[in-house]
Amino acid sequence: MGLSFIGVNSLDETELNKLTTYSERFYNKTCKVLNDPLVIMHIKKMKNSGKRYKYSVHSRIEAPSLLASAEYSDWDLTRTLNKTFEKIENELEHKLKPEKHNRVSFKKSRK
Repeated sequence: MGLSFIGVNSLDETELNKLTTYSERFYNKTCKVLNDPLVIMHIKKMKNSGKRYKYSVHSRIEAPSLLASAEYSDWDLTRTLNKTFEKIENELEHKLKPEKHNRVSFKKSRK
């Protein structure tokens, strides 16, 4: 499997379970579109004053034909993962969209 995680030492077991389930689901989606992708995720868990943690996720997809990356940070790990995957999916759609042919303009050029 082409999933790689960086910074998971700071996560507890429930956070790690969320990360693996969401990442595997995302990886299966990208395997349908790309040939042999490598998904690298860098997770940072930052402690702020109080009991809440802020999560920052930087993800990158390396495939033989393209490179795409996205990042997002929030107080909720699930929301952070979903937003990061949504951003990277949008970038993949944009990069994989077939190029439009050059259109011919019929307007008269002004000199």
